[in-house]
Amino acid sequence: MKAVEIKTGMKIPWDARYSLSLLILLSSIIFLCNGQDYGTPSEDGAGGVEPPPEMAHCNGIFMSYSFGSREREYPHVKNVTAQSWAFKASAMIVNAGKEELKGWQMFIGFRHKELIVSATGAAPMDGDYPLDASNGTTFVGSPNTDLKTSIETAGDFTQISTNIEITGTFFGVEKSVTPMPRTIKLTNDGWECPAAVRKGGNMHVCCKRNPKIKVQTGPKTKFAPRRYGDLNMVYDVLQAFDSNYLAQVTIDNDNPLGRLDRWNLTWEWTRGEFINTMRGAYTYKRDPSECIYSKAGRYYKDLDFSQVMNCQKKPAISDLPPERKDDNVTGKLPFCCKNGTLLSPIMDPSKARSMFQLQVFKLPPDLNRTALYPPQNWKIDGVLNPQYKCGPPVRVDPTPFPDSSGLPAVTYAIASWQVVCNITKPKAQATRCCVSFSAFYNNSAVPCNTCACGCNNIDTDTCNADRNPLLLPPNALLVPFDNRTLVAKAWAKHNHMPIPKKLPCPDNCGVSINWHVNTDYRNGWTARLTVFNWREFAFEDWFVAVEMGKAGPGFENVYSFNGTRVPPNNRTVMFQGLPGLNYLVGQVNGTNPLRDPPVPGKQQSVISFTKKNINGLNIPEGDGFPTKLFFNGEECALPKHFPKKSSGHRHGISVLMSIVFAAVAAFVLMMG
Repeated sequence: MKAVEIKTGMKIPWDARYSLSLLILLSSIIFLCNGQDYGTPSEDGAGGVEPPPEMAHCNGIFMSYSFGSREREYPHVKNVTAQSWAFKASAMIVNAGKEELKGWQMFIGFRHKELIVSATGAAPMDGDYPLDASNGTTFVGSPNTDLKTSIETAGDFTQISTNIEITGTFFGVEKSVTPMPRTIKLTNDGWECPAAVRKGGNMHVCCKRNPKIKVQTGPKTKFAPRRYGDLNMVYDVLQAFDSNYLAQVTIDNDNPLGRLDRWNLTWEWTRGEFINTMRGAYTYKRDPSECIYSKAGRYYKDLDFSQVMNCQKKPAISDLPPERKDDNVTGKLPFCCKNGTLLSPIMDPSKARSMFQLQVFKLPPDLNRTALYPPQNWKIDGVLNPQYKCGPPVRVDPTPFPDSSGLPAVTYAIASWQVVCNITKPKAQATRCCVSFSAFYNNSAVPCNTCACGCNNIDTDTCNADRNPLLLPPNALLVPFDNRTLVAKAWAKHNHMPIPKKLPCPDNCGVSINWHVNTDYRNGWTARLTVFNWREFAFEDWFVAVEMGKAGPGFENVYSFNGTRVPPNNRTVMFQGLPGLNYLVGQVNGTNPLRDPPVPGKQQSVISFTKKNINGLNIPEGDGFPTKLFFNGEECALPKHFPKKSSGHRHGISVLMSIVFAAVAAFVLMMG
C-alpha cells in the first residue's frame, strides 16, 4: 500500500493515517461538547454529582437525597434493633427557578436514630457534631448560604447549587432495607414542598414559592437577613490588615426567660488563626509553647509569644469580673466585665448584652485584607442557665455603629456574621435544678425525682437510680439528702408505705424549689414558693419563672418577691428578689459543723391567685401546680406526681407522732 511521507522522514501507511485522523476528529468533537456544557456540575460546584433528570422539570428549588453505602459497626450484636451501621449519603439543593434563595434551609427527616458525624458544604442548625438527628435535622449553607439563579450567573452551577456529603451512624435497620429519610423539604418562609418522590435509594422534591404567602422580608439585604433567636451573637470585623484583624463579639439575650451566669464561650478556628490580645474577656489557658511549636510559631518567627493571649484551636473564653471594667488595657469597653452574667431583658435590658474584642492573627494563604473567616462550631454555657444549641455563623450585612467622633454619622463594620442560639429542653436527668410538691391537704411532700440532675458520679451499687423517691414530711426538705434516711424510713413506716432494701438515689441538683399549695377557698387560693441553694456560691439577681397553665391568668400578688407577668399569654409569672433580697446565698455549714448538717441558702414568699373568670379550676386535681418552672432560665425537673386529696381533708397526726418525728429530725441534725 502506498504510504505518505512527512517531514520527519517517517512513512505512515494510508490505513494508519485514516485511523489517526478519525481519532483526532472524535477528540475534537468530545472537547467541543464538554466545553459548551456549562450546565453540568463541576468538582468545585456540586462535588461532581450529576443532577437527576427530574430536575429538568423543576422551576423552583430542587432537592434530592441519595443513600450511598453502609458498613456494620462494632460492637456486633444479635439484636437487629441495637446494631449500629456507619453510612454515607449525599444531598443536593439547586436553585432551578428565577428568584434568588437567601439563607437556604434544607430539612432531612431522618428516622432511624441517625447520628450525623460530619457533612461537607453545609452545617446543622440544631447543634454541633456528632448530632442526634433522630427526629430529623435542618442543614444551612456553610459557606455558601445563598443560592443565586442560573439567569444572573450564566448557569454557573457553583453559585446555584450545593452538594452535601453526609457521614453518620444509624440503628436497627436490616441489611435488606435501605434506610431512607421520611421526607426532605425546604423550610424557608413562603416556600411549599409536595411529598418527596422516592425511587429505591433516591428521593427528590421540587419546592415552589407560594404566591399567597406574604413574607415579611424587611429591607433588602446584600447578604442573608438577620434572624431572631433566644441568644444572638454577632462577629464583627472592625479593622482589617494583611496579617491580622480586629473583631468584636456581641452577645444579646433576647428571650424573656433566658439567662446566663458566668458564661463560657468556645469556638473552633479552622484556618490556623490565634488570638493575640483581648479586651473585655479572657481565655482560660495561656500557654506560649502551644504557639511556638505550631504553624504560627514557624511563620511569625519574631513575635514574642509570651505576650500572646491564646493559640488553642478551640479556646475557652469568659467575661471579665467587674473590677476590670475601667482597666486601660483589658477593660474600657461597653457591656463588658459583668462576670459573665446576662440577665433577662425583662429584668434589666442594660444587663442583657455582653461584648468583647479580640485581635486575630492569620496564617498563609489568608494574608490579605479581604481573607476573613469567622470561627466555627460556637458553643456557650454557664453554671446554671438554659441549654443552648447554636447554629453556624451566617454572613449578614455589616453592623452599623454610631460614629466615634460624636457626629450624627454611621460607621459600618467591614464584615459581620450572626450566630443564632436557641434554648432546648434538657434531656431526662440532665437538668441542674428540680422541684418538689406539697400541699396543705396532704401530709407528705413529693420530693425531687431520683437522679433529676444525673447520677453519673453516684455509686449506684448503694442506691437505686430507677426507683421513685420516697415521700417525706415537708420539713425534711430542709435537710441535705444524706441526712434524710432516718426521717424517710420513719415516715414510710408510719404511713404504711413499703421501704425498699435499696433506697432511691438522690436528685443531685444544686438548686431545688418547693411549691406548696397553702390554701384553697371559694374565690381564690394561695401557694408558697421556696428556693433552696445547695451550692457553695451565691446567685445574684436570681429569678424564678412559673408557668401555671389554666390558673396563670389568676395571679394577683406576691408578698416577698417582685412578680411580673410574661407576655403574650400571661400564663407565666416571673419572680425575683426585692432590692436587697436579690442575692440567693450559697450553702453554709451549721452552727456546729461537727454535728449540724449544712444549711442551704433559702428565700420564700407566699403568692395569691384569684378564681374569678376562670371556669373549672380544681386546685387539688393539679391546677394548683406549675406545668413548667424555670430557675435563672434553666427548666427544672418537675415531679411525676402531685399530692392528692384523698378524703376531702387533711389526714390528722397525733400529738405523739408529731413528737416522734420532731425527735427524729433533731437526732438527724445532731448526728449529721
